[in-house]
Amino acid sequence: MKSQKGFTLIELMVVIVIIGILSALAVPKMFGTSAKAKAAEAPGVIANWETLQSAFVQEKGSAGAWTDIGFADPTPDSKWFSYADGGADPTSTDIVATALKDFGECKAGNTFTSTFTVATDLSAHSNNNSLCAAYVPNF
Repeated sequence: MKSQKGFTLIELMVVIVIIGILSALAVPKMFGTSAKAKAAEAPGVIANWETLQSAFVQEKGSAGAWTDIGFADPTPDSKWFSYADGGADPTSTDIVATALKDFGECKAGNTFTSTFTVATDLSAHSNNNSLCAAYVPNF
């Protein structure tokens, strides 16, 4: 009798079931990850602005506009947010990141704001949508 090589139908079915179970667990987790990655852009940009603003304040004693502190507007390179300079009042200034498109729970027009106060050398964060903020850790 000839020896046949290969997998049995039962073995193939078991492998297909295992792959199905793994994909059913993994796919829902990936959807949330995409929205988190998109929303994470704004806090990174804002943190960079805050660092530059703090250094400028420590050197000059007042808040500075983007060009003064060496901050380049990231809006042209961003697919998800537009950024606005709140102007430079000598005592405080702010930056506003506005979502351009819907992603996850965030909707176009939702904003993240950081207000930097010279007297305390600290920033205060706020946003206009608590659902969108759920995607942004440590903001």
